[in-house]
Formats: sequence, C-alpha cells, structure tokens
Amino acid sequence: KAKREALSGQINPHFLFNTLNSVSSLIRTNPEQARKVVYRLSHILRRLLRKQEHFVPFREELSFTDDYLSIERVRFGDKLRFEKEIDDRALDWPVPSMLLQPLIENCIKHGLGNKIEGGTIHLEASAEDDVLRITISDDGVGIAESEQARIFEKGIGLSNTNQRLQVLYGGLFQFLVSSKPGEGARFEITLP
Repeated sequence: KAKREALSGQINPHFLFNTLNSVSSLIRTNPEQARKVVYRLSHILRRLLRKQEHFVPFREELSFTDDYLSIERVRFGDKLRFEKEIDDRALDWPVPSMLLQPLIENCIKHGLGNKIEGGTIHLEASAEDDVLRITISDDGVGIAESEQARIFEKGIGLSNTNQRLQVLYGGLFQFLVSSKPGEGARFEITLP
C-alpha cells in the first residue's frame, strides 16, 4: 500500500510542475489565457484532493484527460490535435487514476513538442470480455531504437506508470511501447 501511494504521489507533482511552468510563461504574454489555465488547473486539483481512490471509472479518467488537454492546447494551440475512439463498454471500467495523463504528456513533450508543425494524439479504448484495451499513439518524432530498450528507466511518467501497474495488477496486465523514429510512438495497455 505504501509503495502504491508513493508511486501515485510522484505523478501529481510532476504534472503540477509542468502546468505551473506553462502558466508562468503565459502570464506576461497572454494573461487571459493564463487565467483560463489556472481555472482548469484548480478544477483538476479540486478533483484530485476530493478523491483518495486509486481506481476511478474510465469515463472520469477521460474527463480528467480533457481538462489536462485543455491546458496543453492553450500552450500549443492548433498544433496539438486530439482524437478519441472510445467503446461505450469501456466507460465504467475501473482504471488507476492518473493513468492516461502521463502517457499523453509523454506524447506531447517527447513526440510532438519537437515537431514544428505539431501533430495528433489518438486515444482508443475497448472492452472485450474480461479485459480493457487502451491505446495512445502520436504521429510525432518517435523514439530512437537505442532508447526503446530503456524506455521504462528514463522518464518519470512512463516508469512510474509501469511501476504503478506492477503494484496494482502484478503480472495480470500488459504495457507495450512501440515506435519507429520519424513515425511516432504507440502505448498499449491491457488491464484485467
């Protein structure tokens, strides 16, 4: 339980730090947009503080993701596009809270952030029999082959997500990462 809570706690400060950096850069250039970001951030923090649950319905995780993306769209504008294909049967599936945000943040920061023209993040979720399949992909710069073997060791978001899934599900989940340099990255999670 202590390890689960410690891993869960690592994600929120990471997200908060990045968001506050966004607000800081907007304060001088666009105060009205900074106000909107602070409003969205307060909405997100209120939800995080109100809930101490480790699992939430997938629909709530999607709502959280929408709030997060609204903050990032302020930063990136039309360069950041987001598409969703969600099976209705997936909406009530219990998932670890803050599951999607670090993966989407990774797509933005590492995949699309270095692409001048921006790009698209695509989220798919389907429920089949006794598993939930979630796929997040981007059309960004991809991950170098030399980096792929150590993908869960490098950044906080991916390694933390993998560790949390290990703690919560043991060997009953899959978390696969695939990428080709120049063609984007794909994260596939299968949960019982």
